[in-house]
Amino acid sequence: MTLAEDARNGLRGKLDAVLFGLLRKRQTKEGTSLTDLLRHGSPEVHQHLQKALTNPDFVITEKQSQEQRRLNAYKQLRYLVGELGTSSAVATDLPSLFAVFDWSAVLATDLVPLISGHYNLASGSLATLTDPDSAAPYLQDLDDGSSIGNMLLTEYGCGSNIGFMQTTATWDGDGFVLNTPNSRARKFMPSVGIPVSRVCVIAARLIDGAGTDHGVHLFTARLRDANGDPCPGVTIIQLGRQPLVIMDNAVISFDHLQVERNAWLSNGLATIDDNGVLTWRDENSRQRAFPSVTSQLTVGRMALSSCLNSAARAALYIALRYAAGREVPMTSVDRPLMLDIPHVRDTLLTDLAGTVARTVYGNAIKTFLAGSDLTDPDTVVTVMLAKHFIQLHALDTITHCRIKMGAQGMFSANRVADYLGVCHAAITGEGDCDVLGSVAGRILAKQLAGTPPPEPVLHDPSDPHDRARLLSARVLTIAQEAQPHLSTPALADRLAVIPDALSLAEAHCAKYALDLLDKHSQHTEIAAVRDVFALHYLDQHAAWYLTHGLVDATAANATKQHLHHAINSLADNLPALLDAFDLDDTILGAPVLSDDLPAAWDSHCSEARW
Repeated sequence: MTLAEDARNGLRGKLDAVLFGLLRKRQTKEGTSLTDLLRHGSPEVHQHLQKALTNPDFVITEKQSQEQRRLNAYKQLRYLVGELGTSSAVATDLPSLFAVFDWSAVLATDLVPLISGHYNLASGSLATLTDPDSAAPYLQDLDDGSSIGNMLLTEYGCGSNIGFMQTTATWDGDGFVLNTPNSRARKFMPSVGIPVSRVCVIAARLIDGAGTDHGVHLFTARLRDANGDPCPGVTIIQLGRQPLVIMDNAVISFDHLQVERNAWLSNGLATIDDNGVLTWRDENSRQRAFPSVTSQLTVGRMALSSCLNSAARAALYIALRYAAGREVPMTSVDRPLMLDIPHVRDTLLTDLAGTVARTVYGNAIKTFLAGSDLTDPDTVVTVMLAKHFIQLHALDTITHCRIKMGAQGMFSANRVADYLGVCHAAITGEGDCDVLGSVAGRILAKQLAGTPPPEPVLHDPSDPHDRARLLSARVLTIAQEAQPHLSTPALADRLAVIPDALSLAEAHCAKYALDLLDKHSQHTEIAAVRDVFALHYLDQHAAWYLTHGLVDATAANATKQHLHHAINSLADNLPALLDAFDLDDTILGAPVLSDDLPAAWDSHCSEARW
């Protein structure tokens, strides 16, 4: 059954309609190059970022401490703001914002936590959730980089379940005062430890003049003054060293921090009168209030997913180029290339297929997101699914690249090891990534409640159409198996459904990624990726398909053979595919990319600033 038939028959609910429309928009235009397909946004923006992010003034040296690297990152952020123009313009131009994340992840990993807070969470919120006059006193400082932005959400007591936060913003006659009522309500880990001027967006419970708790809202405040000192009512304690990523995380508490009336980011959903009494515009506005608070998180989830995919592509580019030229002496006469060794070849090429599939899928979601209502539940769930599908695979891919490169993978000069820290920061930045996957999977299961799975009949994995049907069958079967746990709000069932919800989230995204690859299969390289992606997925879940009567033992065994041939075909297309990543050996500067590895390391060591 085609996606069009699925949509007409209502087999995917609202999410299907969203993504089916997205698929139609993303069909390859005649003459579109492979590079254009894998790149999102303007090539000029990408080229500008490559140049800006390789400025030698901000090179990381072997001698720098964590503290020095943090300070260096802030200087580089200000330079980047000067190069790109106003922060709010970048934050609201999503293709440009995603490109900033992508190239920072590849070329300047220390920047990733800073651009997330400054561009996306602070500048993006101020530019979209309040009127220009109210935003202006704060946004002008963010726009030129004279102040650095961030968002304060998570607390000791609630973690990322921010609906349960305890920080309060109470009406005091002219505006609001922010208070931390107890130690567990302190904001835990926003990056505001370095003493630089700060404009931050802070989430707190709005208590109006009538004493009514209206839930979580966003407020803007200066956390540090022009000298970098904490403002009155703010206490900041910097947290300790992190071994994987350079961040200046801190614990923050408030004691009657004054917040101006106009600093409330209402998104036009409510008003507050001179007595401090809040009135909702309508009942729908009340329901949209919390999604409004988290709207820039939706953008951020996709931006971080995009940058991890970008890092995974760079890691594969480096590892595969190295493996394709590295001879492995096995006997006195046998010196195969590292890429011809099965455990290297199979691992890296299946990772490559999965990464390209997620790149095409992620680009489609990014295109959809640019024109979407960020408070719409379908938009939120679509991005939650994408985050879970993309980010965990990126971590696995980069880990495999680092391991397969052996000792060469240990050094920052070869970049791959540093990508691991970005992955860990993104995946755990708002709690365990599986939390979002399980929530999104649960919502999807509810939407598919009335759609029974197909009758179990045997399929032929050698048939591309049967492969697509097998992925669809897995989605609908898992959704059906989850239903008994969705009929009750009991905690036991909410916990018991999580494995099915996670499997459903992954299966749903895999199905759509395969559909997108098929749409673009006029590129022989994408057709090769599609076959490896689909066959590897079926092989991974062979036991599931066997026990559900969708393949037999003969087909399961044949899948492995088909996968072997598909990997060989992908290997034939490898040079063209890596070229389409639009990476530059000189800009990456990794010694392992050199034909003369010893000379490259000699040069690196002689140039390093010890």
